[in-house]
Amino acid sequence: MEKLLYRRTGWPGMAILAAALVVGLVVAGCASTGANRGSLVRNRDLEKSILAYEVLPDHNYYTSGGYDSPNAILAIHQDYELVTDLWWSIPNVNSAQIRKWIDTISPEENYTGTKGYFGAYILSPEGERVGVWYSIQSSTVIKFYAENKVEVYTPDLFQRGELFMGDGGDGNIIIR
Repeated sequence: MEKLLYRRTGWPGMAILAAALVVGLVVAGCASTGANRGSLVRNRDLEKSILAYEVLPDHNYYTSGGYDSPNAILAIHQDYELVTDLWWSIPNVNSAQIRKWIDTISPEENYTGTKGYFGAYILSPEGERVGVWYSIQSSTVIKFYAENKVEVYTPDLFQRGELFMGDGGDGNIIIR
């Protein structure tokens, strides 16, 4: 009888231990992606530079949402490799191209106010500037991998003022 009681109290304990182990593995799996996280740091001088159509030397340019009317512009220093299938690589960027992007992104936006596009430096986990982010979205996920590889998530597909659902008729939802 004593062994039977011991087994009964042992099973709930084992179940709790097993559940704790599973939860621990899930949490560790979510936290350990093999990448270090970077960050965005907004900079008003950078925003002015972008709005002056300045091209950053030694940077590779990318857009999200299309070449002609992107919803984000990304510039990554040439010492880093962007890991992506979602950003469009744009070779030979010049001031005229940046002007076209800025003028077509959302010309009705007040770029100097609190609304509008967000210019930020992309920082490595060590705080080193590795690129530039310019988007209506003020945050994203940035992961750094071995061999100077960086992954930058694209902004949300639908941005302020764009049609969200439907074909433009009544009853559609528009993000404003």
